[in-house]
Amino acid sequence: MNGIIEFLREHQLNCMLALSCICATIALSVLLTGISTKKRKYLFLMEIGSAFLIMIDRITYILDSSPTELGFCMMKIGCCLLFFSPPFVIFAFSQYLRQIFAETEDLPNNLKRFTIINIITVFAEIMIIISQFTGFYYTFDETHTYHRGAGSLIAFGLPLLAVLILLSLNVQYYSRIPKRMRLLLLLFTINPFVSTIYQLLYYGYEAVNITIAAMAVLLYVFDLLDLRHIEKSNSKLKNELADKSERIIQMQDNQIMSMAALVESRDNSTGKHILRTSVGVRILLEEMQKDSGFVLPEGFCDNLIKAAPMHDIGKIGVNDVILQKPGRFTIDEFEIMKTHAEKGAKALHDILKDSDDIAFRKIAENVAHYHHERWDGSGYPKGLKGDEIPLEARIMAIADVYDALVSKRVYKEKMSFEEADKIIMEGMGKQFDKKLEKYYVAARQKLEDYYNTVEQQ
Repeated sequence: MNGIIEFLREHQLNCMLALSCICATIALSVLLTGISTKKRKYLFLMEIGSAFLIMIDRITYILDSSPTELGFCMMKIGCCLLFFSPPFVIFAFSQYLRQIFAETEDLPNNLKRFTIINIITVFAEIMIIISQFTGFYYTFDETHTYHRGAGSLIAFGLPLLAVLILLSLNVQYYSRIPKRMRLLLLLFTINPFVSTIYQLLYYGYEAVNITIAAMAVLLYVFDLLDLRHIEKSNSKLKNELADKSERIIQMQDNQIMSMAALVESRDNSTGKHILRTSVGVRILLEEMQKDSGFVLPEGFCDNLIKAAPMHDIGKIGVNDVILQKPGRFTIDEFEIMKTHAEKGAKALHDILKDSDDIAFRKIAENVAHYHHERWDGSGYPKGLKGDEIPLEARIMAIADVYDALVSKRVYKEKMSFEEADKIIMEGMGKQFDKKLEKYYVAARQKLEDYYNTVEQQ
């Protein structure tokens, strides 16, 4: 036993230097990685306090019995700071533990023992100040040698009392403390208690301060493990939320598509119009994306393709007598039919008003509302002109009209691709946006190929 004690005494200065550097490095790491929570703040205070404590302790050992006045003065300052540091570190640890209690559901949030610890640590610091003028804790003789004073036991006793209270908290609530932290928190309170007794018995070895610093290092390691566990839990939670959000969005999309399909089932003149126009929009967008000079907003293409089948959803509010009429509309009937644009926009606004995807909501409403507007301002329902018409509605208009031309309706036979192409091209700059002409021309063969495939099915 004596051999171990002598070995520790011989190498304790090196141990102090190493621990001080480690604690300082940890404190810097905590500072650089962000003190985003109270728990991290108190961890930082513990590490910086421990680094300071051990370094000052080492300096006082080196300067003990210094023959120079400067060395003696520095030692006196070091001793004062040395007595200040343990209560500070204990206070930081108690607050760290308090945050663990606050963050854990099964643990009480407001325990008087934490307040008592605060009072003890403040009183301990006050006693240190008093001791500087009375020599109550320690004194120096004429050779500048350090000696324990009459109240040295109190200097050890006050921090020890705070540690015992912390120990009682750890023991009482051990089973409720997060498993990852239980053993370390218990060791943090037991080891200083044991090392205090050891240091009182074996003067000359700073067991208490070295133990506190070592525990602070371990606490950081366990805190990192705890952070990793929290990050994994958060990641799992994020994935679950993302999955639920995706399912909610999918359900919402399915509901809207079901409504669109319901509308189409009532309108016996259009066949698979909503599917075909959606593909037509996608083909046009593919050509637009090839043009590096025409930059589309992020997510625009996906949102428009998803919104395209909803463009006629307002027909759900049109009377079946008009909607299912096997011939052309009268003027009055057509006026009623035209209301489907505004009704569709309102319906989609009501359906999607709680959606977080604002961009999609806006595109869906615009497509339903303005796909019958014309470039020259002669369209409906608002008579918008040129760039007043949202881009998504201008693209939708081409796909919508093209499908109406090349598809069979109850009131007409389908046109040939050549005839349909002639009408579309003549409408550029009048009914359709002239700037979209080149993309339509580039997409023309793909559109024909697609409709040929549909016809064969």
